[in-house]
Amino acid sequence: MTLRERFEEYRRRIKFSDLDLASRAMALLWLDLFRERVVRNCFPRVGSSSLIREVGAIMDSTFFEGYILSRAAYEDGAEAVIYTDPDLPGSVERAVERLRLMYEEEVVREAPFADEPLGVESLAESLVREIAYGPPLVMLEERELIKVHLIYALWAGYKLADFERKLSGR
Repeated sequence: MTLRERFEEYRRRIKFSDLDLASRAMALLWLDLFRERVVRNCFPRVGSSSLIREVGAIMDSTFFEGYILSRAAYEDGAEAVIYTDPDLPGSVERAVERLRLMYEEEVVREAPFADEPLGVESLAESLVREIAYGPPLVMLEERELIKVHLIYALWAGYKLADFERKLSGR
């Protein structure tokens, strides 16, 4: 099975609700900050709340596709990754803090996906092109600027799955 086929299969099977509670919390925290940055950089004077919501939803889905891409690249399977126990006091909070530290300590390379398994970089570029030139963004002047943000949203989701692997000891 090719990486693209595995990605498409995982895309059908993995849902946001399958993420561990700490992963979901980290994703939501990161996405809130990222959406604000995208709006500030790409649409500083736009008053259309529907446009802002639509672009925010695209960023959210791009982040999650990055997560799925990582799972597919490392053949982690489509089943949920659970590494915290909400019944254990502080378990989720500790995991969120560790994820936050991992994101902060992540070295930003010149080219995201460059040192990843074979095919990941080209599939990531393809996914970003599909999103950037798809119907929701095709008429926007800011599309090329948004495309840069899409790459980093995909990369951030990709890293979340990588961090999950580290936390769960895989």
